[in-house]
Order: sequence, then structure tokens, then C-alpha cells
Amino acid sequence: MKNRERIVNALNFKPVDRVPVVEWASWWEKTTDRWKTEGLPGNCVTEWEIRDYFGLDRLNQCWVRPRIKNYPRQEEGKPAIITREDYKKYKAYLYQEEAFDVKLLESWGKEQKKGELSIWLTLEGFFWWPRILLGIENHLCAFYDNPELMNEINNDLLAHHKKVIKQMMNVCEPDFMTFAEDMSYNKGPMISEDMFNEFIAPFYKQIVPELKKNNIVTIVDTDGNIKDLVPWFLRTGVDGFLPLEKQAGVDIVSLRKIYPKIRFVGGFDKMIMHLGEKKLREEFERILPVMKQGGFIPSVDHQTPPAVSFENYKLYLKLLNEYCRKAV
Repeated sequence: MKNRERIVNALNFKPVDRVPVVEWASWWEKTTDRWKTEGLPGNCVTEWEIRDYFGLDRLNQCWVRPRIKNYPRQEEGKPAIITREDYKKYKAYLYQEEAFDVKLLESWGKEQKKGELSIWLTLEGFFWWPRILLGIENHLCAFYDNPELMNEINNDLLAHHKKVIKQMMNVCEPDFMTFAEDMSYNKGPMISEDMFNEFIAPFYKQIVPELKKNNIVTIVDTDGNIKDLVPWFLRTGVDGFLPLEKQAGVDIVSLRKIYPKIRFVGGFDKMIMHLGEKKLREEFERILPVMKQGGFIPSVDHQTPPAVSFENYKLYLKLLNEYCRKAV
């Protein structure tokens, strides 16, 4: 079975020759810097070069960011805008006509048609994007203090997303996509269900049908404890979730019992990856029943931490390959 078919089938509860062997998140720079002192070749620089070195299934992510390359950068978490007038001026740097590298996507599309490559689209979500513009504190206050600006930003983002999807479908067909959201932390969602229903859900209800019309599996990428917000998002029509962080109290086994037909990616506890084969096998045995059910691609539940040595990671991959075969 070729790579693309395997990933598409796995996400759609269809038979596979083995479960896909992927990393959904690229590696922390501190982690790969450590590995280069322990045996990772120095010419492995990009995430694709590292992936190919480790023999992972080929999965290329196209993250479409709704701003031009040379936009004025702000300190992470700090505001780029405060008022509506600021936003009007700042829009000169946003929602560009050419949202992605067409030639690059065309080259990916050729490999995708051969079955060698699976393409994954990422769009910035309707919680994530206003936070990028407004900064963390101002964004959370804006739900109360500046709802008009919040809705204006997300209406513009919705129009941009629709344009991007149309453009991309003329170049290649993403097999699945993720909305970058990070709407939760280790205690649960950062906003209430009422806030979600008023400010977030209406935009998902407009964009998800566009994705489904093009047979794109829709997954929400939100860190932390997602248990409360899963049903909120499901009401908007999304298909699944990642990364399912064990450290934040998310248990893929329990979630799958509640949602047997929802797609999941991730779920493997990154915090035990440096603790040896016994702990690794215990973690794989924990998630193996879900791997056998389909609709789940196991992967580290976020980027591999620097505590994981090069040898630790190679052992993890050896067991991942073993259990991805055992699952079928």
C-alpha cells in the first residue's frame, strides 16, 4: 500500500497494511541540536530531511498564514493592534492574494498523485488568529470589550480561508487539514461554551462545509485538556482532534469510548519517552486498542522534548513501527 492511501484510509476507518508511522509535529530545535551531538547527521536540517532520515511516512504540511512574509513582527503574545483603526492600517500586511507557494504545492501534488506523499493543510483558527493580532490578554478581554472588532477580524479571516481553499484545490487536494487553535490549557477551555457559540462556532459552521465539499478531513489542533470542548466543536461539523496531551489529562482510550467515529492524531505520552523500553511498551499497549479500531494515527502528543536522547527516539520509532504493524 502506498503512503497516501495508507494515511487517507487510516483517517477514514478503512483497511490499511499497517498504521501510518508519522510525526504530526516537527521537532524542537533544542531536541535536534542535542541529537546532532549524539549521531543525527548535520545535513538533516529541515523537518523533511529529518523525517526521511528516520524513515517516517511522507506527510508534508502547508501552513497558510494570513499575513505577508515581511509583516511588522511583534513580541510573541504581545499586541500588533489594539483598536479597529489599528486593524484597518495593519490589514495592508494581511490576507495576501498569493497565500502559498504555488510552484512548491504543484511539485507536492505530482508526488501526491503517485501515492508517495500525503498533503496536510493548516489554517489559523477563529480563536487563534485574533489572539495573534490582539495579544493574549487583550484578546481574552475583547470577547467582552470589543466584540465588533473580534467579529470583523474573523469575517475577514473566513473570506481569506474560502479563497485559499479554492486556490489550493486548483493546485492539489489536501488529504486532511488542521485548524490551529490552542483554545485549551491543562484545566480546560480558555473561554466558556457561550462565548464559543457566539464568537467561534458561526465561522466554523461556514467554513467546514467548504472543506467537506472538497473531501478534506477537518481536524482541530488544540493543546491542553480538550474534553469539555470536543462536543462544542463536533456541533460545527469538524471530524477530529489532535494532539491529545496525556500530561494535560487527555486519555485517547477514554475519548474513543465516548466518540467511536471521531478521528484522532497523537495521543502518545511524550513525558515517558526517555524512560526506557518497559515504559514505552506500556504506553503503546495502552493505546493499541484504539490503533486497532482505525480513525487514529498515533504520534507523540506534542513536540519531542529535549530530555529525549537520540537513542531514546530511535527506540521509540522502533516500537512505533512494531505496534503500527501489530495493530492490523
